[in-house]
Amino acid sequence: MAIVLIPLYLLMIISIPAVAALAPVILVDAIWVKLLFAAMVPVIYGLAYILVAGILSLRHQHAIKPGRFKRSLSDPAYMHRRLYGLCWTSVYYFTPLYFAVLSVPMLKTALFRLFGYRGNTDFTIYPDTWIRDLPVLSIGKGAYLSNRATIGTNIAFRNGTLLVDRVVVGDGALVGHLALLAPGAEVRTNAEVGVGSAIGLKTVISDGAKVGVASVIDHGVTLNSGAVVGTYVHVGIGASIGSGVRIPSGSNVPSRAVVDAPVHSP
Repeated sequence: MAIVLIPLYLLMIISIPAVAALAPVILVDAIWVKLLFAAMVPVIYGLAYILVAGILSLRHQHAIKPGRFKRSLSDPAYMHRRLYGLCWTSVYYFTPLYFAVLSVPMLKTALFRLFGYRGNTDFTIYPDTWIRDLPVLSIGKGAYLSNRATIGTNIAFRNGTLLVDRVVVGDGALVGHLALLAPGAEVRTNAEVGVGSAIGLKTVISDGAKVGVASVIDHGVTLNSGAVVGTYVHVGIGASIGSGVRIPSGSNVPSRAVVDAPVHSP
């Protein structure tokens, strides 16, 4: 079925808006009305494009949920994910249109709601901030998702499976340029992930905690409230950094370590 639906959806997303935008220009007789509709062609096309893509995505949004899935179109869950993704990326990669929509709060809210996002929409995001599975995203009021950051709600594995999980970015949190958040990551209220840092699966950056530039916070780590990790730090799998603890730049925190006091600089 997907083999048929994929090209059909693409055709509908592209052609229906074109018909909607051009039909009034062709059909009306009055010159001034024709000119008015001609001037509105880009607006009509853009709004219709988003509407068609969003409506087509509706019947597939139920499949956008946490879990591990077989990465094959023969799997019904993945097929729905693939079709939802086609609809969303048709908008996401239409950069001028996506940029324009993000610039108008009302349109931004309408777009995100249409694609299944149910959280707050008063946050900053850029056209090249990677997001995909909107129904499993939670982004807080005043959060800042920098350009070219990756909000990774899904990750593919070489064995042909796909892992999907929620990503939470809390109120006032900041995700820096080129930062990576893995599925299941939480960056809580007023926390910060520095430029070029990577946050692993199921890792929690608690309220007010900070990760410095180009650091790697591995899977299942907890940075408790107010903890500060410096630049070029590696925190191993399952480690816990205590509240208010500062980890100096260049440090290596072993896997499953519990750090309740500052460590010495390497």
